[in-house]
Amino acid sequence: MKNKKVMSIAIRPELHEELKKVSKRKSLSASEFVGNLVEQAVKINPDEDVVVIGRPVDEDVTQVILKIPVSLKTSPEQLEKWLNAQTSGILKAMKPKEIE
Repeated sequence: MKNKKVMSIAIRPELHEELKKVSKRKSLSASEFVGNLVEQAVKINPDEDVVVIGRPVDEDVTQVILKIPVSLKTSPEQLEKWLNAQTSGILKAMKPKEIE
């Protein structure tokens, strides 16, 4: 384990079981999976409001993260236009290749 620090955490037993299932589906160890999550979490600006919309964690999902420009908060019309453009891009990226 080069250039890594070891840290212990305490979690509920049922959360530990879920963590093992999810990490196995990702072909990662639970430690690698948690490390990746922590890395992502520390990159989030704690001063920003994060909006999470999604299904329960026990369903198979594809996560999409949008970083919305703060300047769009004051312009509902521009925000809607921007979101429509992003949605179109997401649909295009997720469409199976044989359908195109």
